[in-house]
Amino acid sequence: MDYELINEVNNLGGNVLKAVKARLKQSNGQLLCLTSMPNMRNFLQANGINGTTLIDHLTGRTYDPKSYRYFNEINIPSMDYVQMQKDGSLFVDDQGIFIAREYMFPNTRRAAQDIRYLNPDGSYDYIEEYASDGKVYSHLYYANGKLEEIEFVDMQGQPVVRYFYYEGNLNFVTVEDPKKHEVIARYNNLLDFYVDQLSKWLTKDDTVNINFLGVELTALQNTKSHNQFYLSEDPMDNNGKVRGNLASILKDIIPYITTVKMNNAAYKKLRHATVPLKKAEIV
Repeated sequence: MDYELINEVNNLGGNVLKAVKARLKQSNGQLLCLTSMPNMRNFLQANGINGTTLIDHLTGRTYDPKSYRYFNEINIPSMDYVQMQKDGSLFVDDQGIFIAREYMFPNTRRAAQDIRYLNPDGSYDYIEEYASDGKVYSHLYYANGKLEEIEFVDMQGQPVVRYFYYEGNLNFVTVEDPKKHEVIARYNNLLDFYVDQLSKWLTKDDTVNINFLGVELTALQNTKSHNQFYLSEDPMDNNGKVRGNLASILKDIIPYITTVKMNNAAYKKLRHATVPLKKAEIV
């Protein structure tokens, strides 16, 4: 399988997005997003591509191509109801008291994105997120107005991946068996989670393209796949030197990126620099 690995789809835009879409259509590959994304289905449909996220892979989530959760079908107490204000905002009314606020997916009028339960002081208590096809996606738990845990659930609503936070920072990740309710993997940070899970997922028969030398680069360090970097910026920094991670790849200090694809102009610049070009390929 061919993949285009991206940390966040919001990083894709302009010529990079066009190039990614063209390669995916040519290879019949998939966009692979590291971060969670309840709106993944809508993004894929809008761009005419296939793809998934690491969270969806672990939870076994699939998407109905047409369905969504109507705004008044959110999970609320049986005697409560959704009330729309004059400004279009939606609140959950519990015996005359607003206890939660509902949000719609962008550019939709009725597709529920999440329901956010509030404390008396207006701070968050609990949030239930929905995938763009309407199924429950995750639960966010707060204490004293601060995020403490996110649990990502499978299609049966059972937790599979949990993010734990302390003082606003993610500092622990677990993966569990949703049937046995046993933790099968623990990580001290998000990057360790990415590195280990990609190493278990990707095989020597897979090809992975990256477009940025950030989280995507580090996440691939233990994989056996054929990993390629598509250079889309000037290979030289403001001081006229080869950019750090690019130089490390070309010098094979980072061996798990086997090919650097670039245009002729970038190749000519690097040819005059003191870096080997064995990994460089003009496209």
